Amino acid sequence: MNRLPNVLKSRHGVYYLRIYRNGSEVRTSLRTKDWATAKLLALNFHLGRAMPLRKLDVEFPSGFKISNVHTADDYERLKELLERGDLQQFLKESTAHIADVQAHLGIAPTDAATPPPAPVAPAKARTKIFSEVVGLYLAEKKLDNTRKTIEEKQSTYNEYARLFTDADMNSMSDEQATSFKNRMISDGAKPPSINKKLSYMKDLFSYAIRNKLYFSANPFDKLGVSSKAKIQAATQSYREFTDSDLRLIFENPGYAEYMNEPDYLWVPFLGLYTGARIETLANLKVSQIQNEDGVWLLDIDKDKNLNSIRKIPLHERVVESGFLKYVETVRAAGHVQLFPHIKPGKNGYSRNCSRRFGQYLDLVGIKESRKVFHSFRVTFINRMTNTGVHPAILMGIVGHFEQKRVDFSSPHFTNYQKKKPMEILKEAIDKLEYDIKFSAH
Repeated sequence: MNRLPNVLKSRHGVYYLRIYRNGSEVRTSLRTKDWATAKLLALNFHLGRAMPLRKLDVEFPSGFKISNVHTADDYERLKELLERGDLQQFLKESTAHIADVQAHLGIAPTDAATPPPAPVAPAKARTKIFSEVVGLYLAEKKLDNTRKTIEEKQSTYNEYARLFTDADMNSMSDEQATSFKNRMISDGAKPPSINKKLSYMKDLFSYAIRNKLYFSANPFDKLGVSSKAKIQAATQSYREFTDSDLRLIFENPGYAEYMNEPDYLWVPFLGLYTGARIETLANLKVSQIQNEDGVWLLDIDKDKNLNSIRKIPLHERVVESGFLKYVETVRAAGHVQLFPHIKPGKNGYSRNCSRRFGQYLDLVGIKESRKVFHSFRVTFINRMTNTGVHPAILMGIVGHFEQKRVDFSSPHFTNYQKKKPMEILKEAIDKLEYDIKFSAH
């Protein structure tokens, strides 16, 4: 039985440790006069130094004995015993003592037994690289996103990949998400632009989580730079056109001459009487101009979002304007697009029309920055509201509410209106009147 020899007592009652190193006797103080403490200090030292070399039998001061201490597992179990109860504080204090002993004896920490390696955190599961997930996500979103939105999202994801490399999706972290936001702030981007890009990233990671391609919480959740309400309050809204503005635009003899392409000519007029967005109108196909139950309409089958899918009856002023004659001419020529001369660009079909209309506004003296093509939509909604049309019907016409959710089976319509839904919409839109005279020639 190894009773921890080489522990001796000085004339002053202090215990010291005697060992042989390179043929020479070396002694060092254990700095205690308590025999039980001295034995534990010596035990701790011998375990670290001798365990890799030979088996040990140890006896505790209480008389408890452990035999054949040899492997790393044995050593760990022994340490667990030592760390229980009253010995825990002692072991914390003994660490400094043993360090002094090792330093005095010239024994480097590597000479002692190497403790078992610390547990390694399991590697994150791998799925697909970032660009592959982007491809899957955008393929799905093409079902309900406009071309412009898809291109904006792709641009955002390309920017993110350039900054953080096209690595495995699960290697993306919260720190990267925050860094992406902070970089946009330092580059001087405006809050609406920052929040739009952050929302695109959040949508992508939500898709990855739903499809088992990302296994952590969404790193872009709640990462906006300002509340939507604050941004809206700080953003100047579009202003509607006055009657005077509309006469300057449409009664000007130079309108047809300056707006000398079919989209330049018809898109602003359609915007005034439908409230539709410029891209929606510029991208119309001939097949979307339909007659349903005797009512001519625009069948908007794809727009900004699902709410924007709707049917808009053509106002009687549009029907009388010669627009339908233009439609039939294009249809007879076999064209698919209503404005076949337009070549789609990065932002869709409306870029040149938007630019031309802005130049025309400057030409006729409407130079207020908040009066742009989108002012037609503001004008239409405000004027329609003034006619007393039911808000649900108006929201359905302009795409702020799912048109199919307008309950035409309600008693109001079935018992009193006694008209078909499209006729009701037509009746509502024909209430709108502008004090202008428009000629397409």
